[in-house]
Amino acid sequence: MRQAKKARLTGVRGKGRTSPTVFLGRDARQALADYLAQERPGDAAASTGAVALLLSAASIAARRPDGRLSPRSINTIVGEIGRLHDAQTPDRDRKLGALRPHDARHTFAFQLSQASGHNRAELERRLGHANDRYLRLYTNPPDDIAAGYIEDL
Repeated sequence: MRQAKKARLTGVRGKGRTSPTVFLGRDARQALADYLAQERPGDAAASTGAVALLLSAASIAARRPDGRLSPRSINTIVGEIGRLHDAQTPDRDRKLGALRPHDARHTFAFQLSQASGHNRAELERRLGHANDRYLRLYTNPPDDIAAGYIEDL
């Protein structure tokens, strides 16, 4: 995974029971390689049929038999990451506030829109939406970026 130029996840459960192909960027491949090497082996060994990527720690007594993290657990973990980030960040403009997993989707969609030159087909493919309303919602820039567009006009 660390040496791979490209990687994708298969069997991902998407919205509307779809199975999208999810490609991983360089940073995601590195983070996933670290997780798989350092955390997951013990957690997977303690699970029955560990087919999920993200598993709860084997040491947790109230863990599901398959080890799969619940959506609520993922939301809690992401929220805690945001809280810890803000506690360690003195610059008010860099604070995240309440962080949710869906925020990562919006960030991804906006950056994909920028990187693809606003390629509608690529946005539909990666986001799973063909409706213009949703594409605009996901690709609408954050206020600080939108304000920067008109700064020098």
